[in-house]
Amino acid sequence: MFLRTATSTLAVLALTVPAFGDVSPAEVWQNWIEYYQANGYNVTEGTREEAGDTLVLRDVAITYAAPGDELDLRFVAPEISLLATGDGRVRTTLADTIPMSVRFTDDGEDVTLTGALTLRDSEIVTSGSAEDMTHDSRMGEVSLALQTMQTGATTRDLPVTMTVANLTSRQHVTRTDAMRFDVEMAAERVNLDADLADLDDAGTGDAGTGDDGGEGSDGPTRVKLSGVVNDLRGASTGVMPLDADPGTDMAAALRAGLDVSGNLAAGAGRFELDVTRTDAEGQPENVAGHYTVEGTDVSFGFGPDGLKYQGAIDSTAAEFTVTGLPAPISYSMAETTFDVQMPVLKSDEPAPFKLAYSIGGLSLADGIWDLFDPQKVLPRDPASLDIDVTGLMRLTMDLFDPALAKAAEAAGDDAAGDDAAGSDGMDATDDDAATPNPFEPTEISLNKIALSAVGASFDSSGELRVPESGEMTQPVGTLNARIEGVNGLIDRLVQLGVLNSDEVAGYRMMLAMFARPAPEGGDALVSEFEFREGGEIFANGQQVK
Repeated sequence: MFLRTATSTLAVLALTVPAFGDVSPAEVWQNWIEYYQANGYNVTEGTREEAGDTLVLRDVAITYAAPGDELDLRFVAPEISLLATGDGRVRTTLADTIPMSVRFTDDGEDVTLTGALTLRDSEIVTSGSAEDMTHDSRMGEVSLALQTMQTGATTRDLPVTMTVANLTSRQHVTRTDAMRFDVEMAAERVNLDADLADLDDAGTGDAGTGDDGGEGSDGPTRVKLSGVVNDLRGASTGVMPLDADPGTDMAAALRAGLDVSGNLAAGAGRFELDVTRTDAEGQPENVAGHYTVEGTDVSFGFGPDGLKYQGAIDSTAAEFTVTGLPAPISYSMAETTFDVQMPVLKSDEPAPFKLAYSIGGLSLADGIWDLFDPQKVLPRDPASLDIDVTGLMRLTMDLFDPALAKAAEAAGDDAAGDDAAGSDGMDATDDDAATPNPFEPTEISLNKIALSAVGASFDSSGELRVPESGEMTQPVGTLNARIEGVNGLIDRLVQLGVLNSDEVAGYRMMLAMFARPAPEGGDALVSEFEFREGGEIFANGQQVK
């Protein structure tokens, strides 16, 4: 929720302020109102003072209410000043402090967060015309500070602050049959600080009584979090239809031409975490450590052709100390990448999809290894994971169809009811809790599924398609797999005591049913799985189903 609020704040007040040059301040303000209304926001002004080339508005409320009353976001600017500079431009300045609130529902209970947006050395200058404009903004510092959280009748402090230093942006907007924009932004750094106390104190129950009614209970938890990310850079471009509201009907907006893409990159970052509490016996417990990252690059795309979300995270490392453990928990990863692509609109024609994820160079510190392998029996080489799946799928419903969201919510409620019924000794069924599945894959290519760790590796690839019967549960195609080092791994697990030596023959017999020795020999096995019409499965030519 904090990230969503912070993102909305920067978008509303830093990157998308629609002031226009060669027009009067009153016209600028009117276009500002129309812009936000087109994006699902409401803008209301308290008072207005207009004199010459200056327009001053006070107590301006910028609000957003999500469909279904699930979220209500509100900023109230004490003052907004618009000044015609005399050279065809308009300068907009905002009050240094802008109170804000966020209301949402959590497990059926209303939650309200309050805070304030603080601006330092901020200015927005716009040039051009009402149909073709460029906004240049600079903010020496933008700080979003949450202050309180109210849940039911309980209000508690919520000291969470995000600060952006030296934020600059340039936005070029044209307005004809649709609104088109190009945005570039940069920030020197982003700092995050939080000090959350008494997290487990919900204000209910009797002190000294555990959840099971017994004496003694865990004490309140306190979480301290701080972090910094340096050198942020971002860009986006898009088309927004004028006659569709994404907030109320995303599918209609997509069909009307909504199409947005962009990227966000950041340099090195570091986060510190400290969690303290007392256990039921009054003994202190602590988890403390840090996480570092060398760089992040994320890109996205969202439009009628589908959703794309891709990224790479460079050189991450973490180290934590935990009460009761003899050594720190420490690990590092050389690189992590992901790539998700899928259609979003209902169609009778299959559309491409992709799911890819990789971890390279995952290394655990010796302190972790020594917890279960002090004799260094297992190889401690860095591990890796690589998943790359592509194909074609058909959507039977719009991915953002409100009916799909309602069905998922109803399924969750039914599942919770079934769990409660099951706990009372009644049978629970899954029929009522089934959520409609809009995805119908027609072709799947397993380009690569590979895992390498503890001296063994697995690598597979292949292609599957939906048979003429249309049942994806009985695909047709071929998968090939290769396993290296598995016999050596079994021997090491016996040496560690994880496997009993009497069980080894059974495991190797099972492997022999599905794999055969590689042609080149050595500790390598290969398999070919053939999926035929009717659900038959063959492994290396032998029918196994």
